[in-house]
Amino acid sequence: MKIAVQAWTPEYGSEMEVSWDEGRPADLDTTAEGAGWKALPSGAQGDLTWDEVLFVDGVRRTDARLFVTPDGSDRAAAGVAASIGVGAVSCDIGAGSGAPVRAARIAAAKVMRVIALGGGGDIQLSGGPGLEYRGLPVASFAPDDLDHKVHGLMRDSEAVLAIEFAAAIGSDRLVVVDGPLAKMNPGATAVIGMIKSHNATYLDDTENALVSALERGERTPFFFFGGPQRPRYSWYLRLCERDDDMHGWHGIVRCEVPAAHSVGTVTTLADASTCLLPRFASLPHWDARAPQNLVPIAGLEKHLRHLLGDRELAYRKIRGAALRLSGAAGGERVA
Repeated sequence: MKIAVQAWTPEYGSEMEVSWDEGRPADLDTTAEGAGWKALPSGAQGDLTWDEVLFVDGVRRTDARLFVTPDGSDRAAAGVAASIGVGAVSCDIGAGSGAPVRAARIAAAKVMRVIALGGGGDIQLSGGPGLEYRGLPVASFAPDDLDHKVHGLMRDSEAVLAIEFAAAIGSDRLVVVDGPLAKMNPGATAVIGMIKSHNATYLDDTENALVSALERGERTPFFFFGGPQRPRYSWYLRLCERDDDMHGWHGIVRCEVPAAHSVGTVTTLADASTCLLPRFASLPHWDARAPQNLVPIAGLEKHLRHLLGDRELAYRKIRGAALRLSGAAGGERVA
């Protein structure tokens, strides 16, 4: 028997929550790269064709939970007041020069505040300057759908920002999104989605054995899946040295790119990921989600959370705004 204690701090969930009983996607093709199912070595700095890498990520926070009862109705709809921060951090990588990575710098950051309201409701609350919450209607009344709507808005905003940076005229950037690609836009050829925790497995046991056996910087061949909704190429790579005291998927991330790209483009992006991402891996004494929470992304998350401001202050301002709105003539009752 082997017992491995997860490296991530428990409040961040698990780096691996896979249900091994899930079925293999019907359209999965592990021969897409044509390299045979074997570990592929790390790319080299000299192979990079970009001068800059941008990491895009977002954070979200629930500021308050609401119940809104329209005038003339006895049915209260649940709502969530949430703050979202989305941004990008940039590092110069000196394509082909072998130069050290330059210190990360914030390239973009913005904050959105929304009220996701069930039953298609649409209300706005203003807690003062910088605390204006716009409406985000949700068709159903299910509480979980409110959180999903907020999370979806964050993911969509990340994708839009990534596409804007990658598609900018004259740009020479590789863009890495922390999480799956919410928008599979084939126009943004240099965008990679990086998924740091695993909630599903797409391969069979024999193929997964290769994932567990990867060394630092090695990757699997890329494979195709996703159906008509999100067709994509994907591959696994390891960010850190293998540790016999840990489970086999420790330090493994899954990357993905749109399937609209050519095999040659996907190979270039996959090789670039093996060269770059391990260089930015975090360490356990510094980050509770090491090594998958890359150092520039952790810094970006800290900056975005600072921009969200104090949650307790936001909560008090929301309560005050709700009381004012509830007392207005013809207003909805907000609890």
